[in-house]
This record gives sequence, C-alpha cells and structure tokens, in this order.
Amino acid sequence: MSKTIPSYNPLQIILHWLIATLIVANYFISDHMPSYFDAHQKDSNSPTNWVENFHIYVGLSILALVVARIIVRVTSKQPEKISTGNAWLDTLSRYSHKLLYLLMLLVPALGALAWYFNLDQLGYVHVVIINAMMIIVLLHAAAALFHHYVLTDRLLARMLGRP
Repeated sequence: MSKTIPSYNPLQIILHWLIATLIVANYFISDHMPSYFDAHQKDSNSPTNWVENFHIYVGLSILALVVARIIVRVTSKQPEKISTGNAWLDTLSRYSHKLLYLLMLLVPALGALAWYFNLDQLGYVHVVIINAMMIIVLLHAAAALFHHYVLTDRLLARMLGRP
C-alpha cells in the first residue's frame, strides 16, 4: 500500500488557505499597531478599537490553526515530493518550509506575549520577524507559481485539491 496520495486532504487544504488569508489580512491591517501597543502599555485598560481586536484575535487564531495544521500534517498521508530537478532548489524548499512553520508559530506567540505582558522588546521582535516571514511567504508563492507555469508540474494543483 502506498504511503503517498495524489493531493493534500481537504482539511490540509482548508487550513493552508485559511492561515494564508489570515496572515495576509493581519499583515495589511497592522499599520497602526505600534501606536496602539504604546497606548496599551501606558494604560492596559484603554479602550480598544476594531483594528486592535482584529489583529490580536486573528493572531491568536493563526497560532491555534498552525498548531492544528502541524498535527494534521504529521498524522496525514502526504503527496509525493515534487523535485525541481535541482538539488540546491529542493534543499532550499525543504528548509524554507521548516522556517515558514517556525515563523508562523513564533510571530503570533511573540505578539501575544508582547501584548499581554507589556513586553516592549518582544513587540519589536514581532515586527521584525513578521516582515521576514512575509518575504518567505512571497518566495513560497513565487515558487508555487514557478512550479505551475515553468515546470508545469502538479505541485500547485495538489494544494487546490486537484489530483
């Protein structure tokens, strides 16, 4: 019996796209979070607005969904790895995926710690690593498009639920 499948399972696909959507949305709504954070540090009972609430609760949701995604990934069959035909690119892909998972855990965890415990320095680290994570996300998306349009393999189709 084969240990691989032609496509990711529906739960993996839903988690992938839900997490991606929430990360992008949270990134683009976060412009004024440093000033909200400063106000929160001065008075943790200060009124919050929808942007603060959205950013905080979506961040916590991302953290929970990434943990769920890791559990589903570990307990589910995976499609066979697709090579680019270049060992260096395949290695880069493997390590960038691991880094992306790590950052998807660290970014919201550090943001929550900074917010709830008024840890100013962690707030700065949160901002720096979310920007690093967004670079990895853009490279991830570019690599998927490279596979689809240049290599014309089935890599992207598998995350769209097409065997």
